[in-house]
Amino acid sequence: MTSELVRCARALVSGKLRENYAFVIREGKIVAAGDFRDVRDRAHDLNVRSFPADRLVVPGFINGHSHAYQILLRGWADDWPFATWRSDALYRVVPQLTPDDVYWTFVAAFTEMLAAGITTVAEFFYLNGAGNEHAEAAIRAARDAGIRLVFARTWMDAEYAPPQFRESIETAAERTRDLMRRYPEANVCVAPHSLHAASHEMIRAAAAFSRELDCMLHVHVAEARYEGDETMRRFGRTPVALLDDLGALTERTVAIHAIYLTDDERRLIAQRGARVIHNPMTNQYLGDGICDVTRLQSLGVSIGLGTDADVRPSLIDEMRAAALLQKLLHLDGAAFDAEHAFSLGTTSGARALGITAGDLVESCPADYVVLDASKIDPWSPPLNAVVYRGEDAWVQATFVDGRRAYVGEPSPLARRAHEVVAGTAARLR
Repeated sequence: MTSELVRCARALVSGKLRENYAFVIREGKIVAAGDFRDVRDRAHDLNVRSFPADRLVVPGFINGHSHAYQILLRGWADDWPFATWRSDALYRVVPQLTPDDVYWTFVAAFTEMLAAGITTVAEFFYLNGAGNEHAEAAIRAARDAGIRLVFARTWMDAEYAPPQFRESIETAAERTRDLMRRYPEANVCVAPHSLHAASHEMIRAAAAFSRELDCMLHVHVAEARYEGDETMRRFGRTPVALLDDLGALTERTVAIHAIYLTDDERRLIAQRGARVIHNPMTNQYLGDGICDVTRLQSLGVSIGLGTDADVRPSLIDEMRAAALLQKLLHLDGAAFDAEHAFSLGTTSGARALGITAGDLVESCPADYVVLDASKIDPWSPPLNAVVYRGEDAWVQATFVDGRRAYVGEPSPLARRAHEVVAGTAARLR
């Protein structure tokens, strides 16, 4: 793509409002940024894309954990207990998906995310038992939708899991290497599902794989209270301590949920340099519990946000829920502020995934979102307005690598995907 200069009358940069801000895009990356007058002097020969004062430019939002195929469960299993939802809805529907089903379902989910200002998604993908064909369909969907992908390729070998999810350690490793080799743009990483869905041998092997390939390791941990009860009963260890024993708690670890933790577990996560993804909307939807983000952040843990079940893939909703739940958890309106919540969906969220993104500064990819600032009260700080009063409808345009990925209304591809998915959902229920 050609280089260009983006001029913003107002932008949120590193969580602060900047006026007359500009950045230069070259080959999809921000190569210079700062006050427009200074940047212009270094880029006077470039085309200029300008956004006036009634538009607020913000970094693209980082979705740290998603299961895109779960959009098929919307409106059907909404009010079920978690265990029933998983066994009778999720584990019934997902194994039936063909690669074509996966492609269109993921296009539908990913284009919804782009319309909500999400530019990066970490997709935690289960359907690997028959080979890589389903995974490749998901990766193609991300490419065609135009979203940045972190593909957390799940490893599972537990007997209770559907056969379509299970693999041997050797097969999972071989197939993951193949995806890494063939799809470098997908940022493929390893994801032993959890302590209850992957054997200790598989988790050890995944940890070794992560070290060898220097890739991140995503794992569900302490989402439900029973997990800690079970690991203590069987092994005399808490979930986080057990992951540490297995070599799977390191600076490459991305711990999903991390709700039912002891203070010792939180300190161990911080000591090992592991990261956490908080999923506040899904945790409420499924009645899971509340991650104590405030305590984890006080220990220096990098934390991001995820839409998880994708009931409504909105990072604005997740930011707001994260802030409000911390206030409620600690019974303190000052426990967690808007700036911290915004960082979870941008800069901190990128750090949690181990990627460079989430800001409008030099060296970041040119992933940015244009919001309708006319919706913001003139007396309200824009960042607070986005977190506490923002709506996805404020998103006017979404850019990934400097390219338009969403402009105001669903694309023909998005409309087609939703038509196909409507038929898929009806067939599978």
